[in-house]
Amino acid sequence: MNIYLFPTELEAKAFRALCPNAEVVISGVGMAATAATIASLGCRGGDVVVLAGIAGAYDDSVAVGSVVEVMSEECVELPERFRRRYLQPQPYTTLRGVASNTVHTMQSLSHGAEIENMEGAVLMAMAETMGYRAVEVRAISNRVGDSFEKWAVDEAVMALAKELKKLEDEK
Repeated sequence: MNIYLFPTELEAKAFRALCPNAEVVISGVGMAATAATIASLGCRGGDVVVLAGIAGAYDDSVAVGSVVEVMSEECVELPERFRRRYLQPQPYTTLRGVASNTVHTMQSLSHGAEIENMEGAVLMAMAETMGYRAVEVRAISNRVGDSFEKWAVDEAVMALAKELKKLEDEK
C-alpha cells in the first residue's frame, strides 16, 4: 500500500482531487515535523511511503515544472563529519533520478546535488530504521535562490499530481 506524505496541503490538493481514495497524510514542513509524522504512522515492511512535494533546482539541468524521483539525499548543512548520504537501492518510478540535499534554509550550496528540499533525508533515515520502503517524488517549482514571486508552484503541483496518479494507477 502506498501512503502519500506531503509537507503541505497546497502540495497535496491536486493529487487529492485526482485520487480521492489514496491515503494522503500532511507532515508539515521540515525535518522535525516530518519525523514526528512518520513516527506516528508506525510504518513497517510492506508499506511504501511516498514523500511528494515541490523542490528547488540548483541549475538548468532540471527544468522548472519537471517531476523527478530522488535517488540520494544528504543533510548538507550538518558538519561534514556527521553527514550521511542516503541512497535508494533501485528506482520505484520511471521518472528521472536525481541527487537531493535536505536543507533547513534556502540557498545552500549544491555539493553535487541537482535539487534541494526540506524533508527528504528524514524519510530515508526513518525508512532504513523502521523497515519500510521510502520513495521521494519532487516537482521542480523554482531555481534555488529565486524569490518566491518567481516560483511556479501551481504548475509544479499539477505536474506532481499527474505523475503521482500514474504511480497510484500502476501500484
